[in-house]
Amino acid sequence: MRRLTGRVTIIVLSLLVLLVVLFILLPAVFTSSLAVVYSGSMAPVMPMGAIAVMEQVDPAQIKVGDIIAFNPPWDPEVTVSHRVIEVVDDGFYTKGDANEDPDLDIVPATNVISRVSFNVPHLGYVLASVRNYSENQLGFALFICLPTILLIGSAIIDMNSMLSPRKRRARQRKKIEERRKERKLHRPNRLTVMLNFK
Repeated sequence: MRRLTGRVTIIVLSLLVLLVVLFILLPAVFTSSLAVVYSGSMAPVMPMGAIAVMEQVDPAQIKVGDIIAFNPPWDPEVTVSHRVIEVVDDGFYTKGDANEDPDLDIVPATNVISRVSFNVPHLGYVLASVRNYSENQLGFALFICLPTILLIGSAIIDMNSMLSPRKRRARQRKKIEERRKERKLHRPNRLTVMLNFK
């Protein structure tokens, strides 16, 4: 039971560290960036709460059907991700998949931030929570430092138990006892064998 609990703890901690690495460190290393979808204008392709993976793009390579992230001329303080429905000399006409009408103004090429490569539903809420908590010292300690220390400590304990001669001998004795028990269980009854040959 103790061994099972230890394994479950290691798996949970590993997943937590993996999430932190995936959401915070990878976008900093690669050219892609992550964003949380806060509106339903692109549903069902990009539902609310999804995490959008975006890549930098040359505006000249954008074509009809691409989903682009941009600062709209009508509200430059926000970032919108809509589908390109027409490419013109001045920029792009866009529309949210769930919206009945296209966006009012042309999106100039200079307002384009990136192109959405793909999205993963629901993970955006996790990303938002991780970012909110990891921005302060307590959150950073809980999400990164504590799991890392616990994983390293668990690895050291496992290595110690593997390298310790006394514990190694105890493990060998336990294996020998288990083999003996298995042999006793599978050993045929002599009387039964004799009766079968009559």
